[in-house]
Amino acid sequence: MHDAGEKLSVREKVGYGIGDAAANFIFQTMLVFQLAFYTDTFGITAGAAGTLFLVVRFWDAIFDPMMGVVADRTKTKWGKFRPWVLWTAVPFGIVAFLAFTTPPFTAVPPA
Repeated sequence: MHDAGEKLSVREKVGYGIGDAAANFIFQTMLVFQLAFYTDTFGITAGAAGTLFLVVRFWDAIFDPMMGVVADRTKTKWGKFRPWVLWTAVPFGIVAFLAFTTPPFTAVPPA
């Protein structure tokens, strides 16, 4: 764990940068392809997909600061943030996979 005035080594900076790059690679891929997948493959309207994205962004605006407080208050022998990066890697991968999965549901025509 580092003191407030202690500098990170180049190795630590590169390590955190590689981890962040990997997460952002998945995140950016999802952003680029998700709307087309939801409208063209999944079959929902662009308005419904846009509403979904809007609701998720509002949720992020509330949840992210709360998670930041939780992460700031985390005290482990590995530091504040490393456990969160490690503990959320697999769930993040699963959610990224599920975001592009089309379940075998049948459409019910409107009455």
